[in-house]
Amino acid sequence: MDNLLVILRKPPYGVINAAEAVRHAGGASGFDYKATLYLIDSGVYTARKNQDTGNTGFTGLGESLELLSGEMEIYADRNSLKEYNLNEDNLVEGVKIDDGEILKQAIKDAQSVMIF
Repeated sequence: MDNLLVILRKPPYGVINAAEAVRHAGGASGFDYKATLYLIDSGVYTARKNQDTGNTGFTGLGESLELLSGEMEIYADRNSLKEYNLNEDNLVEGVKIDDGEILKQAIKDAQSVMIF
């Protein structure tokens, strides 16, 4: 089984990066890849509970992350959470917090890395 690491650095609204990262990671897990989705920088906002998309034209991705967490590993970077004033209580179910060790290992183990 090949390992795919998807790193999301962009916020969930204003650009399509977050939706595409979630779509690619979810699709890969359906095709017998071991997929890991890693949220870093403003990408951590993608895992925030109770998002109000307002009139952005974008759909909240929290429910998708909760569903996908049963199929793949999803991590949020601790330093990024701190930088954006988020903590574990602000995140949807299934998202784990990493201090960077998981990211290092995921990069080593991945046959493919996609950065959004």
